[in-house]
Amino acid sequence: MTGLSDTDIRLSSDWQLTQAADGDAPLCSGLECLYQNIILEALTQKGDLFYDADFGWSLYDFIQSEDDELTRLEIVQRARLGLQKREVILPESIQVTVDHEDDTFRLYCSFQFSEESERRELNVIIDAVSVEVVTSD
Repeated sequence: MTGLSDTDIRLSSDWQLTQAADGDAPLCSGLECLYQNIILEALTQKGDLFYDADFGWSLYDFIQSEDDELTRLEIVQRARLGLQKREVILPESIQVTVDHEDDTFRLYCSFQFSEESERRELNVIIDAVSVEVVTSD
């Protein structure tokens, strides 16, 4: 799991590798790297990362799921647990809700890093065929 002192390749808004004008891959570090890692974890199924079998929120499990209270509760729980395991996130700042419209679940997450005064938002759309993260940045 990525920490505050880690550095990674900066990904584009559609989570693909980016390239700087000189051909190098631009990097991100600190809180931006950590935020990017949280987004990648939200998009990942548990077991897909060969060196960390616990990485991932497994939200693809809910593609084409029926909208009921148990399903919503499980989606919220997976997101909450994924955010709570990050020591740099203030646990009391975590807010997670989910709604359903037109066969699509919309997961709304907000939280605050202990080193920041502003909240971060991470919204996930789980539709009939995909999982997509939409950020406010």
